Amino acid sequence: MSLLSKKIEEYIMESGETVQSLAEMGSFNRTTLQRVKSGERLPTRVFFKKLTRVLRLSPAEEAELETLLEIAQVGDGIYANRKKIIELIETISELTEYQIPFSKEISQKESVENTGNQVQSLQIVSGEKQVLSLIEHNIDRELFQAADPAVKMAIPYGFQAVYDYLFQQLLGNKKQLSLQDVLTLRREVGDRAADPMLGALKHLIALTLLDNVNYQSHCCLQQTEKVIPGQEISALFPYFILTSSAVITISRDLTQAVLYQDTAFYRLYCDCFEEMLASTQPFILESNDLFKVFDLDRKFKVEVIVEPLPCFAYYTDRDMLEAKLNKHFPHYEPLLEAVDRYYNYFRQVSRGMLNVFSLKNLRQFMEDGSLAYPEEIYHLLTPVERLTALKQIRDDLLYNRRSLFALDDNKLFLNSAMEFIYESADCLRLILHYKIDGRVIYKTIELREFGIIAAFKEFFTSLPDSDYVLPTETTLAALDAMMLEYEAAFASVTETPNFAEKLVESSPQRL
Repeated sequence: MSLLSKKIEEYIMESGETVQSLAEMGSFNRTTLQRVKSGERLPTRVFFKKLTRVLRLSPAEEAELETLLEIAQVGDGIYANRKKIIELIETISELTEYQIPFSKEISQKESVENTGNQVQSLQIVSGEKQVLSLIEHNIDRELFQAADPAVKMAIPYGFQAVYDYLFQQLLGNKKQLSLQDVLTLRREVGDRAADPMLGALKHLIALTLLDNVNYQSHCCLQQTEKVIPGQEISALFPYFILTSSAVITISRDLTQAVLYQDTAFYRLYCDCFEEMLASTQPFILESNDLFKVFDLDRKFKVEVIVEPLPCFAYYTDRDMLEAKLNKHFPHYEPLLEAVDRYYNYFRQVSRGMLNVFSLKNLRQFMEDGSLAYPEEIYHLLTPVERLTALKQIRDDLLYNRRSLFALDDNKLFLNSAMEFIYESADCLRLILHYKIDGRVIYKTIELREFGIIAAFKEFFTSLPDSDYVLPTETTLAALDAMMLEYEAAFASVTETPNFAEKLVESSPQRL
């Protein structure tokens, strides 16, 4: 018996009812209930809802049973992956939605091995806790004693405790840190579990969202035993962390570490770190250059987009771009050409794309007409243009011209700061765009590790059948209500309808 069937049997016993009586009360088949109870089959969604109702379960009990049902359907590994991805999305939303004030003061830890400011030139520790304590103490020393705190790390993705400590120390802290790393994303042959890497991804992205951390991350996607340039210094201690004046080398199993203060040895590792940066690829790119962030000149087929707004590329032709892009922008001409090519190619190859969006963000768009671009490069959409776009989105959903699904904003918090673009089995792109003190920050993260990409694809493609998205009927009702609301709100607006007419004419009626 599975955990689900055991729990169902337990609730049936607690109810005091027989299988026959429950079947009669719920108007479902007795034999089906008996087979669900014994673990011979899984309940359908409709059957499950009827069963929880006749068992008179509390919301907490029903939620627990839903969790067990999902685990039984997809397995422990996929379920864990989905939860980690949800945690990542919610972490990004929270850190970009609410700017954390610099109000936390931290104090330097007392080292067990050292007192005062005297530091041993050579220090050896054994044991996981002792290794982490040594690293934490040296991070604190760097934050408190260095004029310009800087940390450079070449460590494996599984050493999440170090990233977690950095995040906790710097969140809401006035201290500034320059952080560089080369993250080793290495898998054993045949290992397909993505869970540890998804956890590491959450920590890395959380760090890059802190305003007081200047974070440059590189990654090495090792699929074999090939040595990263710079790691040949020591096969037994291949990982290391550099501060302004010391280097900590760490054993392969992360249970031993050596702290060196020797100048020549420190210089050797600094040179090796620079060599590693040069031979690996950037993991996180921060830039306000839209050509780099969106990679406008690259051709690719998009299979899934999870983003704040329904994809407007379907409705945007060159005339619209010329009308909405700011002609006074210094790079207007090359930007116009690049975006036009980008949208044209997108429409040609991405017709069957799955598009998941947020009604909450669509409502915000109806209020202000803003898109996820710097305001200096485009003109906000006018009320009539917004209303026309809303009507087209509604019609595309009604007539099944696009694979559109709206998130249940109460169950999954996706704010306007992120969009996930799944291109193929080789690449998943996360684009971040948010404001700090009125300044728009753009970052793009390219994920090319097959386990992570597969986990995200599975999660995205599972959304249409999950409780995280609204039923189509509910989404249509929400769009209809939004149209009525803004038709009334914009009734007094008068403008020439040329752009709105073009939007309707260019919409993909044939899809």
